Amino acid sequence: MVARPQAREVAMKLLAHDVDSHEMIPSHLLEDVLGRPGRIMGRVFESADRLRPDPTATNMHQTDIVGDTKEIDPEDIWAIKGPSAPSAIDLGRRVEVLDVMGIDKQLVFPTTAIAAMIIGEMNDMAYEMRFGGDLSVFEGLSRPDFAKDFVAAYNEWVVANAVLADGRIRMVGIVTTQPDVNDMIAMARKLIDAGVRAVYLQADVPPGGVSPAHSLLDPLWRLFEENDIAVTLHIGTEFAFLDPGWMIAETFLDLFQSPEIPNTNIQLFSTVHMAIDNYLSAMVLGGVFERFPRLRLGLFEVGAHWVGCAARRMDMYIKVFPGAAAAKFSLKPSEYIARNVRVSPFNFEPVDRYFQDDPNLADVFCYSTDYPHVEGTKDSMKNMLAKVEPLGDEITKKFFRTNAEWLLP
Repeated sequence: MVARPQAREVAMKLLAHDVDSHEMIPSHLLEDVLGRPGRIMGRVFESADRLRPDPTATNMHQTDIVGDTKEIDPEDIWAIKGPSAPSAIDLGRRVEVLDVMGIDKQLVFPTTAIAAMIIGEMNDMAYEMRFGGDLSVFEGLSRPDFAKDFVAAYNEWVVANAVLADGRIRMVGIVTTQPDVNDMIAMARKLIDAGVRAVYLQADVPPGGVSPAHSLLDPLWRLFEENDIAVTLHIGTEFAFLDPGWMIAETFLDLFQSPEIPNTNIQLFSTVHMAIDNYLSAMVLGGVFERFPRLRLGLFEVGAHWVGCAARRMDMYIKVFPGAAAAKFSLKPSEYIARNVRVSPFNFEPVDRYFQDDPNLADVFCYSTDYPHVEGTKDSMKNMLAKVEPLGDEITKKFFRTNAEWLLP
């Protein structure tokens, strides 16, 4: 085990949990891991780089990367980003990275599979804007069929690596939205039976064509609750919720390149929480957490600025509509959020203010690195510690460790 830097040992006084990290396999190596869908995704990334060359270290098309070879150096582990970062490709090395960072357990989300799902939902205009107009890269497949094949291949990889390092590293499987809820249940059961401990759902389209609060979804929620599965919603499923046309304007063409959120710009980031806010509202006001009190929900990489407002909004509306079912539940909406939901703020957010403004939600906010994505920022642990440490040891421990334990049983 690699020792953590002494300075960080003194600063933290505990091992943190990380509720949002990623793989980041570069384009030319995807076929080795995921077969034909990986090859196609690699060609998509190559096409995107031709359209809009990305000179940064986070570019997914870097053919000079020969493998996961970069040294795990405590001096720069927080600063290095992209597919060349240690363990971005080989998750067998991730435990060494955790030891250096001072992290105990970690959820690992997809990078490439999120991009594939987005591509499957994009209209022609959005796809051309981000990846160019060359459809030959899909080898005769439609974009939705490619996305389906990619997710299936990705889930097979997840199943083969479901729980690494005695449960310290937990890969997140994907349960895509289907017209028939039974198909979603079957996907979930396959992942759970293989030992997967966390799943990623899409937030943009009603599951099975109905609200997540509909009784049709109860068998799915029951399956997750009974098996202590962390159910997660993550950035990357916004495209069917808001028409991408909202992001098309001359002033929005300064795109920030990110493989998990194509077409990223200031407009997307300002609205990225909306699909998940909507999904959460349906679950809370529709009684999902009333019926399934041990259901574990994590909301990641969509910011946390909206959570307190959402809780207050829902508490307000059960007073406006006293005849609604939600007004008769055993807890207030904000209390369900505090009990069942965990959220990771971006590392540039004023999380200290959130703790101060909404002390009743002190159990909600969790630390994440987003490693090795650039959105995680450099030395996020040090920066976030500077914000929460003045609030006292209890809040510091909640934010960096104990709140996340709900998602890492």
